[in-house]
Amino acid sequence: METSHGICRIAVSLGENHSRALLEQVEHWQSFLALVNMIMFCTGIPGHYPVNETTSSLTLTFWYTLQDDIMSFEAEKQAVYLQVYRPVYFQLVDVLLHKAQFPTDEEYASWSSDEKEQFRIYRVDISDTLMYVYEMLGAELLSNLYDKLGRLLTNTEQTTSWQHTEALLYGFQSIAETIDVNYSDLADTVMFTIGQFRLFSHVQTITFPRALAEWLADHPVMLSSVLPLVLQALGNPDLSVSSVSTLKKICRECKYDLPPYASNIVAVSQEVLIKQIHKTSQCMWLMQALGFLLSALPVEEILRNLHSLITPYIQQLEKLAEETPNPSNKLAIIHILGLLSNLFTTLDITKQEEESGENAPPIKSVPPQTGPNPVVVVLQQVFALIQTVLSKWLNDSQVVEAVCAIFEKSVKTLLHDFAPMVSQLSEMLGQMYSTIPQSSRSLMDQFAEVLFCLNKHCFALLTVWLKEALRSPGFPSSRVSLEQKDTFSQQVLRERLNKRRVKDIVKEFTLVCRGLHGTEYAADY
Repeated sequence: METSHGICRIAVSLGENHSRALLEQVEHWQSFLALVNMIMFCTGIPGHYPVNETTSSLTLTFWYTLQDDIMSFEAEKQAVYLQVYRPVYFQLVDVLLHKAQFPTDEEYASWSSDEKEQFRIYRVDISDTLMYVYEMLGAELLSNLYDKLGRLLTNTEQTTSWQHTEALLYGFQSIAETIDVNYSDLADTVMFTIGQFRLFSHVQTITFPRALAEWLADHPVMLSSVLPLVLQALGNPDLSVSSVSTLKKICRECKYDLPPYASNIVAVSQEVLIKQIHKTSQCMWLMQALGFLLSALPVEEILRNLHSLITPYIQQLEKLAEETPNPSNKLAIIHILGLLSNLFTTLDITKQEEESGENAPPIKSVPPQTGPNPVVVVLQQVFALIQTVLSKWLNDSQVVEAVCAIFEKSVKTLLHDFAPMVSQLSEMLGQMYSTIPQSSRSLMDQFAEVLFCLNKHCFALLTVWLKEALRSPGFPSSRVSLEQKDTFSQQVLRERLNKRRVKDIVKEFTLVCRGLHGTEYAADY
């Protein structure tokens, strides 16, 4: 292995550093082609990276270099080189798709977590290479992948491994994510393959690009074939990123076709969240997916699902709020607040009402929602609890940021529907501001973020609150005059588009409140 590794390094180094010069020596084109074929062998060296071999990854940059050099020639020369090297690049696609294949389930299970991570990164590198190769091969490459899928479906003489199927779909995904083409024929072919997953039933094959999620929205009959695989994959830590991102794409693009599956999706999601199968970022994606999903349900069903979904977290947060602050419960609090804010980011029944208007496609039309906004209902129920958490953690910028994120994202989602919460939130902001002048600049920025969102989406109500709050004697500081308060209010209300300016206004007012404006300490803020 060491010998082949060394030879490969030499060949790749020669090719990368001298490919243009070697291309220009037309009389020796066969010699350079031999070098290219040697590097091709190194790319496709037998074995799975990184367990059986570590050589193939060294070659990927060469294929970029060679392609760039070929495409840099003038049109006449370029046509000659393409005649020779386009077949080479089609061969490269076959080699890369083979190298991207997973090993057998038994072998993969024996790999260490570090080896699995290296393999994941290696596949990303392959995906990037395929994406780049498309620039040279164009539509013919897509046609090539169609043909491979077609042969795979019609081959009745031998059983095709799920690894082969997955690699083909992965290759398609690598290209389809970045191009703007008519997907109809392509999507039909690929989704028909997905529909045949009872033949290749393996959860590794679930990943597909947003383009196909959009296609599913127009072909909802296929959801019954796809969703079971996606939900099965949610329970597999090795498929965390692909399964959660796929579910999020489906819930975003197909939410109006998902109500029949909603209870099952929520139940499976809740189970994997409780079991803590996924890392924090994937948990947040999963809550966003559920927000999209719930947005298409009637209000009473949304509330029922929300109660089931978030009650365990609210109960946990109540216990954490009673404890003395420490690093361990801090992380748990931030995690729970993050789950709520990500759920509220996408749980938007106002979009449903908009899309059920005159211009909405008939198959997507839904009756207007009636009753209270579910997000407001939940916020009103947990508001006192959030205040309790905030009172204990007001000097911790990360907890304050997590609290502010809930309200900032809710205001952005709810817009005018946030109105019932404005008075409560404004009162809390006022309480925060009596304390925050003693705190750090980062906390002031969080305060300004929420203030900016209220100003942008609930302007009239914020105007009333600012006027009333700033009339209170000594609030937020005895150092500021009524005139300075009026100036602050007018400056904030004027800035409905420039968040950075609002932060600067809040900073300046804070310095005045603390008696630091114009002093050497002002630089600390």
